[in-house]
Amino acid sequence: MAYSSLVSLQQTIDLVLNHHKYSISVDEREIVTSICEYVAFLISLLENLPQKANRMEGKIRDSANEAEDVIEHFMWNQFHMDWSVGLSRVEFQGRLNRVREEIGSIAGDMRDDRLCDIPAAISSKRVASTGENDVVMGLDEDLLAIKGRLCGESSKLEVIPIVGMGGIGKTTLARYAYNDPLIMEYFYIRAFVQVSQDYRSKDFLSNLLASIKLFEEQVLGENKFAENEYNESEIAEKVYKSLKGMRYLIVMDDIWCNEVWDDVRNIFPDDKNGSRIMLTTRLSDVAAYASSGSPLQQMKFMNRNQSWDLLKQKVFTNRQDCPPELEDIGKAIAGGCRGLPLAVVLVAGILSTMAMSEASWEKIAKNVNSVVNEPLDKILSLSYSHLPHHLRSCFLFMAGLPEDYKIRASRLIMLWVAEGFLKHENGYKSLEDEAEEYLEDLVKRSLVLVTSRKINGKIKSCSLHDLVRDMCVRKAQEEKFLLTSKDILPNGRIDHRHISTGLSRLDEIQSPAVRTIICFPTSTDCSPLPSFLLRCRLLRVWEVVHDNHDNVVLPPQVFELFHLRYLALAFTNELPAPISKLVNLQTLIVSRGQIPLSSDLPQEIWRLPHLMHLIFIRFYSRLPYPADGSALPLENLQTLSGIESFVRSERILKMIPNLKRLGLRYNVTEENPGLLHNLSRLHQLEKLKITFEFCYPLEEEYLAFPKTLKELSLVEVRLPWKDMSIVGSLPNLQVLKLKKYFCQGTRIWETRDGEFPQLKFLLIEYSNLQHWITESGHFPRLKRLVLKHFPRLKTPALDN
Repeated sequence: MAYSSLVSLQQTIDLVLNHHKYSISVDEREIVTSICEYVAFLISLLENLPQKANRMEGKIRDSANEAEDVIEHFMWNQFHMDWSVGLSRVEFQGRLNRVREEIGSIAGDMRDDRLCDIPAAISSKRVASTGENDVVMGLDEDLLAIKGRLCGESSKLEVIPIVGMGGIGKTTLARYAYNDPLIMEYFYIRAFVQVSQDYRSKDFLSNLLASIKLFEEQVLGENKFAENEYNESEIAEKVYKSLKGMRYLIVMDDIWCNEVWDDVRNIFPDDKNGSRIMLTTRLSDVAAYASSGSPLQQMKFMNRNQSWDLLKQKVFTNRQDCPPELEDIGKAIAGGCRGLPLAVVLVAGILSTMAMSEASWEKIAKNVNSVVNEPLDKILSLSYSHLPHHLRSCFLFMAGLPEDYKIRASRLIMLWVAEGFLKHENGYKSLEDEAEEYLEDLVKRSLVLVTSRKINGKIKSCSLHDLVRDMCVRKAQEEKFLLTSKDILPNGRIDHRHISTGLSRLDEIQSPAVRTIICFPTSTDCSPLPSFLLRCRLLRVWEVVHDNHDNVVLPPQVFELFHLRYLALAFTNELPAPISKLVNLQTLIVSRGQIPLSSDLPQEIWRLPHLMHLIFIRFYSRLPYPADGSALPLENLQTLSGIESFVRSERILKMIPNLKRLGLRYNVTEENPGLLHNLSRLHQLEKLKITFEFCYPLEEEYLAFPKTLKELSLVEVRLPWKDMSIVGSLPNLQVLKLKKYFCQGTRIWETRDGEFPQLKFLLIEYSNLQHWITESGHFPRLKRLVLKHFPRLKTPALDN
């Protein structure tokens, strides 16, 4: 993980050199500046390397990590004004000099260009294949769709891309279509060429021409092609001439980059005769680039029935039926393959050589992952090897999340930002936007699965396929990036900077270099021990994933973690004043699993200048009125959720000028009609959820929303339907959710021209609405309408 280590070090150096609170001597500044220059060079070098392995990466990672350890110990000592802990000032200077020499030496070696072009040890040979003769189980619909496009009415040359993760059956589908009798008869010339990661344009052209000539030799009786007699341009010309005037089908299997298509696109003539090019790839960006708008054939996982049918077909080839006593075990084995055809075929190959007994099959059922992991891992690892440097740490970080865990994209992005994985050179793009692009890129590379998307198309939640996760965990350990609970050594000595474990094992951690700890529930969990916190002074991220929401007591030692950027815990005690000591904190998430009581936040919450996300789950907190002199505006705050009524205070609103997301509980009484119109002062607000408690009917004069709103949720509101025009006038609103919406007065909603111009999603749940009068043009962009629990609603009247 050389790249992420260098980027993190660069960010840490920037803090030290450009922040007034760190007192650094002239000599120390000169050394740190030199290190920064070497780091910038190495980052640039890694960014511009082709997708090849480099034996210097481990050394770069270790040197960058050591340099950051030294500098962050210095920062901790400076903040606490205590040189008795960790490094003395003299030791700091000595180690700083030493790491400068190490990083400078590495940069010098790399600059000599002696190590920059070591080719990656990636073979184009497939580890395993489902083969031409495998049963096309689960691919029937895909095959029909592909054949329809191959023999479609369009006479223009078309590119048909097949996209999906490794082992999902892309090549098998292409082979079946290629060898289908109808396809064989329809095209005059066919050629099937494998590209793979070690692509070279001349080799590809030679293989393509050889495939064409082999076809001509077999079908037309032409002479064989001699590759060595021609240069690259001559081979390209021969390919073009061989295809000119013919209806042809070319299959390009396993493409990894756009350059492949750029190199060969001009050798395929378009004679308007229905010729086709079919390509397979794991990368949807590559597929979209080559297809120029043609729809992608996205491969799907097989369901359990399809997996079982394929397993039966492969195992019982020469037998009539599966013995009844093996059916349940066989279905469990098929399900364990998680919908990957190649995994099913690999397991079937083993089962077919074993005794057809329950005992034999039960052994396989208990070890499906180990049976398929090794051969599949080699295939899936190609996707990792092809990742650019800036995506590798983001992907490997996901190994630390629990298995079968549905990952919320917003939470993952907060973690990535806190880790310092984002270089963030583009000033026009927020860190969040950059992280969303990273996540989309991992999806396009078939490494991350999207489990749900928002109405605006952004990823809402995601996950890893079990086999991809296994590969991810192994790679994270190999690269000394992350350890999971089972890997922690008994003596606690580890080189990895990220750990995923249970609360009960925290005291095993002895390494002071740990930056991230993700905890998840286990049967033996207990409250974390303060001794572990004292050993991990450089900790940046501490996340406790609480599915059962059992609370722990927040140890006071947490507030000594000066470098902490992300803290997510469930605890029972109030947030205390020492929270202000966490001056680098970006994200604070607090949940309570018991009685959802309210709490008061300390005045010191206004002294966290880097705070970006403040979230309370299953209870509400009250922001304090900012004290004069000590309170600072939270200009970086973007998310504020689980907060009680504060909008009555204009002073508080001025303290959070850049807020984008707000979750608020609000109480409106007859004596206090509310001041929700103050919300219009939040000029950056995009997402707002208000839960009204003991709500007196709202009056229009007290309600206003910022024009920037894109998503609005109102729960238990008492706003008359006639006043919904306030919401309908919002120019950017895309999502509107109305829950437990019982209005006073008339129960008729009549929409007007010009309202809801951008609304895409409308949910109304638990409403006493009786009549809804609207026109089709009143919601011009509406994509989805959800109506739930309307006991009195008559069919909406649509006036066309």
